[in-house]
Amino acid sequence: MRLCLAFLVSVLVLPAIGQDSAASPVNVSAQESVRFSFDWNQGFPWQTYSITVQSDGKSRFDGTPHADETNDTDPYQQDFTMSAANRQKIFDLAQKLNYFQGNFASPMKHIAQTGQKTLQYQSPQAQGSTTYNWSQNSDVEELTRLFGAIAMTIDFGRKLTFQYRFDKLGMDKLLKELEDQQSSHGVEELAIIAPMLHKIAGDPNLMNISRQSAERLLHYQGQPAAPAQNSASQ
Repeated sequence: MRLCLAFLVSVLVLPAIGQDSAASPVNVSAQESVRFSFDWNQGFPWQTYSITVQSDGKSRFDGTPHADETNDTDPYQQDFTMSAANRQKIFDLAQKLNYFQGNFASPMKHIAQTGQKTLQYQSPQAQGSTTYNWSQNSDVEELTRLFGAIAMTIDFGRKLTFQYRFDKLGMDKLLKELEDQQSSHGVEELAIIAPMLHKIAGDPNLMNISRQSAERLLHYQGQPAAPAQNSASQ
């Protein structure tokens, strides 16, 4: 009798456990996301790249750089958290564009090639995708500009890391270019490279002009510059 009761309890309990474990991944699949991808073998500084943004701000960059003076064409990845303002803008524009369900490519002929671009939206409720070289839709172009500016920021971070290790004397030129891009809104999400800017600003072995550039860029983000490191400790 006891064996029969034990068998009945196991039959009733095990399916319930299975149902709970099967239901646990629901929160992951409910995450909505926007993905922008770019592909052009003549693209600079990236030949191909994609940026995926989730509604909670978690973001990922994957790209292949165009060969430059470093001859580095290895795939590059970076995880980061999108700022609340840009995250809101991206998802608001996706909604305004009906989650990219439609053709937003310009019908005009003889438009210069600037690379194939794709915007994708995915959620449990809707999904859509549109591909274009250039669009006359101002909202599509704003998304293109924003994602391109984020990709530019990540490229500057990649190059600053290289120069910090191998060519500190030439770093001031790259930082000046970054400041110019920041002034013209050519870069976005500078917080992605803030750790490297802090390292530059606090390094007494670098030229003052480089440290001051890094400090100005940090100030633009509302971040205080790091205190100078003790050169003897390096």
